[in-house]
Amino acid sequence: MRLHRMMLAALAVAGLALGVAACGGSSGSSGTTAGQVPTTQDLGGKKGGTLKVISSGDVDYIDPGAAYYQFTYMFTYPTQRPLFSFKPDDVLTASPDFATAQPKVSSDAKTVTVTTRNDVKFSPPVNRIATTKDVKYAIERGFKTNLANGYATAYFGSLEGATAFADGKASQITGIQTPNDTTIIFKLTKPLAGPLVGAMSLPLTAPVPQEYAAKYDAKSPSTYGQHQVSTGPYVVQNYQPGKGFSLVRNTNWNPATDYRKAYLDRIDVDEGNNDTTVASRQILDGQSQVSGDFTPPPAVLKSTLANKPDQLLNPPSGGNRYVSLNTTLKPFDNLNVRKAVLAVFDRTAMLLTRGGEVIGDVANHFIPPGLPGFDQAGGVKGPGFDFLADPNGNPSLAASYMKKGGYPSGKYTGSQALLMVGDSSGVAQKAAEVAQAQFQKLGFKLNFRLVQHDTMYTKFCNVPKAAVVICPNVGWQKDFNDPQTILDPTFNGGNIVQENNSNWPQLNDPQINAAMNRAAEVVGTQARGDAWGKIDRDVTAQAPAVPWVWDNQPNTRSANVQGVINKSLAQWDLSFTSIK
Repeated sequence: MRLHRMMLAALAVAGLALGVAACGGSSGSSGTTAGQVPTTQDLGGKKGGTLKVISSGDVDYIDPGAAYYQFTYMFTYPTQRPLFSFKPDDVLTASPDFATAQPKVSSDAKTVTVTTRNDVKFSPPVNRIATTKDVKYAIERGFKTNLANGYATAYFGSLEGATAFADGKASQITGIQTPNDTTIIFKLTKPLAGPLVGAMSLPLTAPVPQEYAAKYDAKSPSTYGQHQVSTGPYVVQNYQPGKGFSLVRNTNWNPATDYRKAYLDRIDVDEGNNDTTVASRQILDGQSQVSGDFTPPPAVLKSTLANKPDQLLNPPSGGNRYVSLNTTLKPFDNLNVRKAVLAVFDRTAMLLTRGGEVIGDVANHFIPPGLPGFDQAGGVKGPGFDFLADPNGNPSLAASYMKKGGYPSGKYTGSQALLMVGDSSGVAQKAAEVAQAQFQKLGFKLNFRLVQHDTMYTKFCNVPKAAVVICPNVGWQKDFNDPQTILDPTFNGGNIVQENNSNWPQLNDPQINAAMNRAAEVVGTQARGDAWGKIDRDVTAQAPAVPWVWDNQPNTRSANVQGVINKSLAQWDLSFTSIK
């Protein structure tokens, strides 16, 4: 899921150990322990009150079937009930949510059976019990182009009949069967039950009532998100893009059916707070507020750690941040030119834009600490490529790669300005500006644009036809606890889509694609670590992006807020956070 879109799911199911590991470093640190989240959090709280979430940008998609942004998941968790989801202190294994128990997986890993609850009611105006048919419809709508789901193909694409349905040649996905209202059976064409089970905690599996949603889904794009009904304790109210929305209580929610506590009466989301220094101080000095999609600027972060450390929690994100290079557009269709960019980049300066070592380690490949494959890809030291050897940059090496790429002077001599679209909010803008300076070292001319965070993704970097050459502010969190989720959606050419695309470099290497497809079927922690660690090295060798941090995620709160972190999301869990 991205730091824009990211989330976790369970893989250790029915003996299908695809490979899980605890968060944190395995061969090195992931920053300091300042602001570390306790192993077991206090989940008790006082009922009532209104909490304000302060945000710079908007959610990516208000529709839970399209949502794939970490910040958006802050709100899908309290409003929707997928088959499985993560309780605040869970990291490795998701708990049954709309499901009643862990899935049953066939010995050939091609059939998965899930039983569901019969006591979860949709919010008004639907007002009926949700069934497995609603889950089937929810997943199927994820394959339609007017919804722009970013991961349906990656994790559900091996369902029998999925391709025919996506191509408009079938009226349903035959591999999703609902023999009764509480049983759903998934039939796969390949032994990929593990990734499928992992993805069952993504919001695409939350029930959607076809008889209500169909009229909205008939539009392009679908407008169901603005009219969505809920199965969780809250419903979305008064969504205004770029301004905010509220979560209010779902009058049909029965706490006896749910692990969520839902202490708060109301949650107001205040968007458009672009001055993150002001926004951070507003939270820290104010009442009943928490941070949303931004991290405090370095000066505020340092002051908070020194003076108000109990108002900040800094969990590992389970992901990375990088500067993507569009491998389909000149001059970055040339491998040596891409290597030159990675060689010249001062990744230490990039890290300082977010606060330095407290945020994490300088990255030199993509799988983060704590996941299988991290050590096999090189660990903290990295895979050993010369163009990533110096975290402060190596201009002479960069010039040598430029010469190999066809630029005898060691500098770029093209006349066209390259479109570079960055994030205009807080520390992200500073990172984009530092990145701009790195490209200028090699003589690149840039058409440098700064836009709001959500716009950067939904209008530019996620849309191949926008022809963005450089996206300096992208990042990725694991979708669930497996290295496939770091590399497959982001670097497999088979997952490039025209809307909500996550393969920002549009890397489409046949050998890497084939290796990923083979590795998806590998079973066992060590074996998957070996397979995906090698793929990480192969991807890094293609220099499709500048990896610069495996980061932690600072979350701030007002002193009167009893904040609970959802460790799988690395952000506030609004279903357990309360007012003191």
